[in-house]
Amino acid sequence: MIVLCFIDGQAVVDVFVLLALLVSLSAFALLGYAALQIVGLVKEVRGEVKTLIGTAQETLTEVQGTARFVNESVVSPVAQAAGFVSATRATLKSFSEPLYKRRG
Repeated sequence: MIVLCFIDGQAVVDVFVLLALLVSLSAFALLGYAALQIVGLVKEVRGEVKTLIGTAQETLTEVQGTARFVNESVVSPVAQAAGFVSATRATLKSFSEPLYKRRG
């Protein structure tokens, strides 16, 4: 190779330039392919995220409906019953205790 450089140096330089050109072209082609793959991946992830957001919104709506149902059918009646019992106890206590307690 060294002997070839002395005989025809310009030809060796041309060969190396062509090899560098081919390597850089293949590297750019691979880089472009990687960019296309990344774009496809981003599109797929966006689709999955939209699906997950839709599912989360459906779940939220179901949870809100369940909370409303439990509030209307369990919590409100129990709260009203507890209020009625408390008011009845306070009324009975006020009628059953003397107005003034003696100190002994």
